[in-house]
Amino acid sequence: MNFKFLVTAAAVSMALSSVAQAAVEDGTYEGSANGKNGPVTVAVTMKAGKIADVKVVKSGESAMISDVAIARVPAEIVKNQSLRVNNVSGATLTSMAIQAAATNAVKEAGGKPSDYYKAPTKKVASNIDVEYKTAVVVVGSGASGMAAAVRSQLNGNPTILIEKMPYMGGDTILNAGTLIATGSRYQREVMKEDKDSPELAYKDIMHVGKNKNDPVLVGMVSKKAGKVVDWLIDDLKIPYGPAATQYPDHSASRQLGVTGRSPNFIRTMADIFTKNGGKILMETKATSLIYKNGRVRGITAVNSDGDKITILAKETILASGGFGANTKMLPPTLKGYLFYGLNSDEGQGYEMARKIGAQNINMDLVKVYPQGVETEPNHGLAATASSTATINDTGAIYVNSKGKRIINERASLGELTDITVAQPDKIMYLVMDKTGYDRYLDKSLEDKLVPNEDVLRKWLKIENNGRPIMVESDSLADAAKVMGIDPQGLEATVKQWNKMAEEGKDTEFNRPNPKAILKAPYYIVEQKPRFATTLGGLKANADMQILGKGGKPIPGLFGAGCVVGGANGADSMTAMMNSWAIISGVDAADAATAAIKGKKK
Repeated sequence: MNFKFLVTAAAVSMALSSVAQAAVEDGTYEGSANGKNGPVTVAVTMKAGKIADVKVVKSGESAMISDVAIARVPAEIVKNQSLRVNNVSGATLTSMAIQAAATNAVKEAGGKPSDYYKAPTKKVASNIDVEYKTAVVVVGSGASGMAAAVRSQLNGNPTILIEKMPYMGGDTILNAGTLIATGSRYQREVMKEDKDSPELAYKDIMHVGKNKNDPVLVGMVSKKAGKVVDWLIDDLKIPYGPAATQYPDHSASRQLGVTGRSPNFIRTMADIFTKNGGKILMETKATSLIYKNGRVRGITAVNSDGDKITILAKETILASGGFGANTKMLPPTLKGYLFYGLNSDEGQGYEMARKIGAQNINMDLVKVYPQGVETEPNHGLAATASSTATINDTGAIYVNSKGKRIINERASLGELTDITVAQPDKIMYLVMDKTGYDRYLDKSLEDKLVPNEDVLRKWLKIENNGRPIMVESDSLADAAKVMGIDPQGLEATVKQWNKMAEEGKDTEFNRPNPKAILKAPYYIVEQKPRFATTLGGLKANADMQILGKGGKPIPGLFGAGCVVGGANGADSMTAMMNSWAIISGVDAADAATAAIKGKKK
């Protein structure tokens, strides 16, 4: 994307003149600044008073979300000889950190940063009309959109995928990339699971969803999971294996994880898509569905240059995600919960479909997880894997503000969520000793929750409503006081827990293999409810056709992933959000293919 500035790089160089050149010594200098996930370090090379090169040499920013900023912002700084350039949409904090780090590097070189400041100008929209014709257009590049696009292209349909952000993946890149393997060859032959079945998966999904699921969609997912997994592993060679963390809300061994987590899944699928002739339009935002004579015939969109895009397609698949960032669409029950998703989750695809009469379902339901840590006001980190690993491997326990244990710590995520929101302050606390902290740190680094221990220890200084999000102390009572927990209650609970650990039996909640909390210092980390993914959305049938008036399919329009509601009911079983995205994307592509060929799927 080209940025237009009122002053060219050459003019900036002349303005700097001999003053800047004399003050700045040639060489490469480093500077750092805090990004979204921690410090970002930038190396700036100065030659004859000019910024000759800028490189990000160290960063703990989120994979894929920050990639475009890391590539684009340094190049723009050099091109424009300015430490102020346009931020990359969706990666604002990373963009700002790179510019601040480069500024610090220029200071280190002896330069005066203000000599290199030039405010970027707004781009002038091109208003060029561009038209494409294709068999299938897919809106959104998360797991559902990517699965739909790859499947459609490999089915023999010329397919265009559009993504409004400068990076691919949507909310998918925030998750671990887990998937249910029910009915797959891999489950039978590698995982050696012979007790699972579509019927059992259906029962589990409905149970966790509190029976508010759309049974039609649950039936589709549980029956088709196996063939989709076989396609991914056997045909596409996507590197799946047993998930690192096996959560207890499954009645059989069926949880898979992809090597490199979801960012690797998205990159691999995108590579397969383009190598097989698929076309991706980045920074292209859908604005409306083309609806004529009772049928959807494609979409209109606009790209980052202001080009007006028209994509005429035989079939359209909406995979545009949920509406977690759109406060106007969220139910009021989420007040006080932490949002950990992307600000791009605005529900635009949903609104486009509603304008042509699409029905909806479960709009009051949002996927809430436990174990959020409020590192920014009203925004939190998803620390579930770190907390779960610590609970599984050490004597760490969960307590409420009275210092009392409230649940078997190895309960399902849904149960942990329910007990958290049942507390008056909607908080439970993870209490651990040094052994627990070491495990928590190791898992946080492994899962890239934090880039290093220094960032984790900064939690000790982050406060919300006068209380820190984490505390460290040689005294349990002192730690409790700082966190707002009843000190005597916590001390009594830990004493009782250690006694049960010594006797080898948890007589309170029957947690297996209790271990003592003995090794100071002690740590307490808040555990707040968090959300990103919405569970309601457009209503679809088993072929992922979006339903309109009278419950009839809207010709030419399919949905996949979070833009479609109902599959997960009031809560989603672990790995089901990602499973739903991928399986529904494949199903939508197969149904679109059948429609193009004039056959029933």
